[in-house]
Amino acid sequence: MKKLTTATTQTRYDAVVLTSAALPWMTGPSFISLWHACGLAALGYKVVYMLPWLDGASQERLWGARRFADFDEQVEWLRAEAGDLGCPDLPECRPYRGTYMARLKSIVPMQDVYRAAPSARSLIASEPEHLCWYPFTRGRKHIRADRTLGLSMTDYETYIRSSDIPAPRRVAQLVSYLHGRAVRLRIDLPLSLSPALAFPGVNMPVERITGVSRGYAHVPPVAPDIRGVYFLGSFLWEKGLSDLVQIAKRAEQPMDVIGGGPDEAAFRNLVQQENAPLTVKAPNARFWKDIGRYRVMLNPSKSEVLCTATADALVAGRHVVLPNCPGNVPFSAYPNAHFYKDLDGAITALRQFVASDPVPPEAARRDFDWMQACRKLAELSGLANPRTVRVH
Repeated sequence: MKKLTTATTQTRYDAVVLTSAALPWMTGPSFISLWHACGLAALGYKVVYMLPWLDGASQERLWGARRFADFDEQVEWLRAEAGDLGCPDLPECRPYRGTYMARLKSIVPMQDVYRAAPSARSLIASEPEHLCWYPFTRGRKHIRADRTLGLSMTDYETYIRSSDIPAPRRVAQLVSYLHGRAVRLRIDLPLSLSPALAFPGVNMPVERITGVSRGYAHVPPVAPDIRGVYFLGSFLWEKGLSDLVQIAKRAEQPMDVIGGGPDEAAFRNLVQQENAPLTVKAPNARFWKDIGRYRVMLNPSKSEVLCTATADALVAGRHVVLPNCPGNVPFSAYPNAHFYKDLDGAITALRQFVASDPVPPEAARRDFDWMQACRKLAELSGLANPRTVRVH
């Protein structure tokens, strides 16, 4: 039996999905890139997913222990994880060398990722500017793709401005300029998830090419006796953890805080010092199984470009109380999203909505459907209908 195909399909992929981070590090790029790779493959495209491989020392810095002996072991774990998360089947995976730098709180490529990518009709980069942190990354003409698309999703300027490095404002401006230049040199179609992110000299249309894990769309409505409030996210000061403590304390509202991260120890100390009614819980990658005990999500972060945890809550039919900032603009279309301007406004909203019923979330469930997002991504990437491969 012989497989008949064109010469092009023998040597080229339809899409290469590059990511700056991958599970088990639970960040937006990890989930979004995984779904893009799996979703495009489910639509019939020939896809390869390129993700960072960390040596033992980097794994220990990032996760506190070595998780995987080799890349094959990571892929097998990721395959099972994707299935549990409701993703379609995982496509072919390839590694690139990366290292975790605790000071930057990021994985840094240790090779030219774009040049290492195989030939494809489309190259889709999650955080294209981040993938250029390797200083010898070459330009567009060395990328073997007909079209390159980049999805930027981290507001590095905000993180840098709030850091303790010298001259943070000037450094933030320099980083933004360098990131803009990196994108201009390599990406044909740069995209953002919200108006929160802009690079100098780069036109970045806002497109909805993200979704929510399917489990959230099947969460039952809030039961009448449910009054729980929660926050879910990374334990980084930039996520509004200080505001979270003050809102809970002043509102005298018990809350569960679910997550983990570099600032967890300091955050726990602050909770204890302020005697805030917060209960800190471990990260939860299957939170749709536990969200039924909550009515409201409080998310004080202003550093997000688009917060996936907020989208999860809206799809699950929960109230979300969140600040009025550019990264939250896409959520203004949904009646269960409630915005505040200051901490007094947050307290007022929290007290109001912990006692009121959410609106049924049909619109959010429609708009944050992952397969719809992947169809839109294929269209933006210049992919027509998947090529048919005949088998005789």
